[in-house]
Amino acid sequence: MSKLRKNNVEKYLRYFAESVIKKGKQILKAKGKEGKLSNSFKYRLESTKEGYNLVFKAADYATFVDKGVSGTKTTRTYHNVFGKRQRSPFSYKPYPTGLGANIGALEKWISRKGIKGRDKKTGKFIKTKSLAYLFSKSIQRKGLAATSFFSKPMSVELAKFDTEILKNFKADVITHFETIEL
Repeated sequence: MSKLRKNNVEKYLRYFAESVIKKGKQILKAKGKEGKLSNSFKYRLESTKEGYNLVFKAADYATFVDKGVSGTKTTRTYHNVFGKRQRSPFSYKPYPTGLGANIGALEKWISRKGIKGRDKKTGKFIKTKSLAYLFSKSIQRKGLAATSFFSKPMSVELAKFDTEILKNFKADVITHFETIEL
């Protein structure tokens, strides 16, 4: 007996993953967060003895951007893969034990954007490192808003998944029986 080829199932799984990534990149673009994260968002489809593994990959900090980070004064929420609003599992800890955002990364971002800070009293420009520290403390208090760039598209695609995967499996089974010679 010949082995069942799952061409339609495999095509659908690829479509599923590509759709999640495309919608995720659109969300990131709309929120002004395209760049390294958007370019790192990929998937890999692995065939195993049990079926398939669909693995999504992105930059290390993708989960923080997707789910947000609660601050010491503000609680952040995101939409999970089931479409429900949920509290972010991540949070900044209060000073002195907790650290704020990465000051080195903020310095680079401030320089790249050409942002200049001024002292309130004197009106003189302050150093980039000082401005980065102030940004870091603000982020520590307010946290980072969630984008749900992965969770929302996954939720949308999972809502259709059962019906579509069965339809494609059925097409593979029909094709299999049509090719069997008696």
